[in-house]
Amino acid sequence: MFAQKITVALALLVGAASAVSFSADSTAQKYMWEEFKSEHGKRYATMEEESTRFGNFLATLKLIDARNAKETGTAVHGLNKFADLSQEEFKARYLNYVHDPAAAANRTKATGLVDLKDGAVQDWTGVYTTPVKDQGYCGSCWAFSVTEQTESDFMRAGGAQTILSAQQVTSCTQYILAAVGGCAGGKPETGYTYAEGGLETDADYPYTSGDKGVTGTCQSDPSKFVVKTTSYTNVANSASDEAKMGSYVAGTGPLSIVVDASEWSTYTGGIMTTCGQDLDHAVQAVGINTEEGYWKVRNSWGTSWGESGFIRLAYGKDMCGIASDANYADATSM
Repeated sequence: MFAQKITVALALLVGAASAVSFSADSTAQKYMWEEFKSEHGKRYATMEEESTRFGNFLATLKLIDARNAKETGTAVHGLNKFADLSQEEFKARYLNYVHDPAAAANRTKATGLVDLKDGAVQDWTGVYTTPVKDQGYCGSCWAFSVTEQTESDFMRAGGAQTILSAQQVTSCTQYILAAVGGCAGGKPETGYTYAEGGLETDADYPYTSGDKGVTGTCQSDPSKFVVKTTSYTNVANSASDEAKMGSYVAGTGPLSIVVDASEWSTYTGGIMTTCGQDLDHAVQAVGINTEEGYWKVRNSWGTSWGESGFIRLAYGKDMCGIASDANYADATSM
């Protein structure tokens, strides 16, 4: 709502954005702050915490202005639920993908793909995807990318839409494989390997780590396993693979991907054309439109973020490192 009004409000800041108190000359900031708290249900335990959060909010206003100024596409940055976090907090809480270039380069590579030609328009949303989810206060993006891709590939192979347990992958991968994982971050490849043993549904093993950022102990029940992966295949691991990755998404289905999402904290809509290349987040490419020049990407930050939980990234520029590690799984029922 009021995120769209940000460009007007920012014009009133003029030097006051560095203030950290509710001063008489910060009427615009205070108004936006109260609107932000009301819209997102923000409550703070102490005045000291509120003061800190308001300082982060003012810093976010300056960041929004800077990002909008350098964006060359149609992307718009504004206020969303992350506006009271420092950028350090945002990264620590939500950007916890652990990149392993050697693993990406050495895994099974897809064959027979040709470069995508112009004129491709495809969106697998609701066809080979389940609804947008929210990882909450937990660095489990890698687990959501794994379960969402497994869901997609299970449907693509003829299975019914089945929402799989991201909590199981979050809590059990470390326990079973003694690998990096949990809310502290992880790698999709370990999640896919874990899923070879089987996954429960989200209904049987619901997601709880998002509430307090606690990984939790593994409580999986093999008698409730419904889907498993048998392998996973790499479609892209460098910018030069983007056209082949586009060919796959245009003609076959979604892909699990990794990106640099450090500038996504303020994204509200449009096609992003300015982004880094330091991989820190795992998501899913669910569509492509070369006529308008973008990828459609599903995130795991809930439907209140971005374009109802999605973001559009410019096609053909390896935007945000989108072609650095794209994979699909072979999934089957148990």
